[in-house]
Amino acid sequence: MASTNSRYLNEHVETMPREQIHQLQEHKLGAILDYACERSPLIASVWEKAGIKPGDISSLEDFAARAPCFDKDDIRAFRDTHNDPTGGLARLSDIDLNKIATTSGTTGDPTPFPIRVRASSDEGYARDFWEMGARPGEYAILATFTFRIGIGNHPFINTGAVPILFRHDPHQIPRMADAIRKFKPTLFSLMSTPMLLGFEKWFKESGVDPRELFAPIKGVLYGGEALSPRLKAMTDRWGLELFETTSFGDVMSATECRDHSGFHAFEDMAIAECLDPNGNTPVADGEVGELVVTTLANPEVPFIRFRTDDLVVMNRETCPCGRTHARFHIRGRKGDQIKVQGKLILPLDIRFAIESEPETQGGLFQIIKSASEMDVLRLRVGHNPDALTTSSSELAGRIESIVNNLLDVPVQVELTPDSELLKLGPPHKIPRVTKA
Repeated sequence: MASTNSRYLNEHVETMPREQIHQLQEHKLGAILDYACERSPLIASVWEKAGIKPGDISSLEDFAARAPCFDKDDIRAFRDTHNDPTGGLARLSDIDLNKIATTSGTTGDPTPFPIRVRASSDEGYARDFWEMGARPGEYAILATFTFRIGIGNHPFINTGAVPILFRHDPHQIPRMADAIRKFKPTLFSLMSTPMLLGFEKWFKESGVDPRELFAPIKGVLYGGEALSPRLKAMTDRWGLELFETTSFGDVMSATECRDHSGFHAFEDMAIAECLDPNGNTPVADGEVGELVVTTLANPEVPFIRFRTDDLVVMNRETCPCGRTHARFHIRGRKGDQIKVQGKLILPLDIRFAIESEPETQGGLFQIIKSASEMDVLRLRVGHNPDALTTSSSELAGRIESIVNNLLDVPVQVELTPDSELLKLGPPHKIPRVTKA
C-alpha cells in the first residue's frame, strides 16, 4: 500500500518514463499474442486470414505495422455464424473461463466478454480512487448503474476504503443522504446525469443544503456521458468535484485526474493507438482518430488491436499531475457521425446547446438520419411540457435557431415529451442517431 501522503497508488508505474512503458509493453505483448491465438477462435481466424503468426511480431513497431485489427461486427458475425455466445473470443471448454459478461449494447447488439478476473479494471479504478482521495479506513458510496463489467468492490478494497452499497436509482437518494450524514464518506461512485437530476429535484423538495450534505466528499466518479456545462456549474455550487470516467476500449477504464486534463489510459495494462477511422494509418496526437486498444493484462479478454468505434484525440505528453501515460478526449462514436451539406456532425456538437434551454435541459434528443448525406439536420428533441412558458412551436423555432447558429446548417426540430424518449432507455443510453 502506498503512503497515505502520496498522490499515487503505484508511483513507480504511474510516473514511469515513456521509454520504460514501451519496454514493458513489448515484454508483455508476446505472451498475450500467444495466449490469444491459442485460446480465441476469433483472434486465430483473424490472424490466419491476415497471414500473420505471433512469432512474426518482435517489436511494437512490427505490431503496429503488421497485426490485423478487428471490431464488434467481427465478434457478432462470429457469434451468429458459429452459434458461439462468446463471439469466438474464448472456448467454453477453457478451464480459466468462469464468466461471460457483455457491453450495454447502446449502439448495437451487446458484445460478449469472456472473463476470469478483471485485473486491469480493478487496478485502474484503484489508482483512480486513490487519486480522487480514497484512503484506508475511509468510507465510500458505491452505486453502480451496471453489473456487467467494471466498477465493483475490489478497487475500493485495494485502496483500503470501505464501500457502502446502493442501487443506482434516484429513489435511493434519501437513503444515500442518511448514509452520507452518518458515515461521512469521502468518495461517491458512480454518479450519472439521471442521479444528478434526481439530487437536484430532491434538494428543491427537501430544502437540504447541498454543500452541507456533500461537505465530507472529496471526489465523485461520474460516467455514462459527457458532463454538460449546466450540470458542471450546478455541482460546482454544491461543492462537488466530479471525475469523469469512460471505457478504455472495453478493455478497462479511463478516468480523469485532479487536473481534469483528459482520460488517463494506463499503458502498462493496454496499448493505445489512434488510427485513421477509415484505414490503419496512425493519427498524430491532437488530431481526431479512432481509438484502437490491445489488452496486456487480461488474456481472457483477448482484445488485440480492437477498433472501438470511439473517436478520440490523444495526448502523450506528461500530465500536470505527473503521470506519464497517455490521455485522451472523446469526440463521439464513428458510427454516429453524419454529414449535413458536407459538414461532419456528431451528437456531442448538439447536446449541450439543447441542454441550455430550461424546457429541454434533460438533453434528450435524437438525430434522424435519412441518408448518408443530408441537406437538413433533423432532430427529435425531448422536452418537459410542464416547463413550457411559450408555445411548443416557439420552442422548436428557438432550438432550430440555436443549433443553426452553432453549426451553420439548416435545422428542423420535432418536439416530443421527455417521457416518450425515455421509453427507449435511460437518458445516457438512448440512441443518439436513428433512422427516419
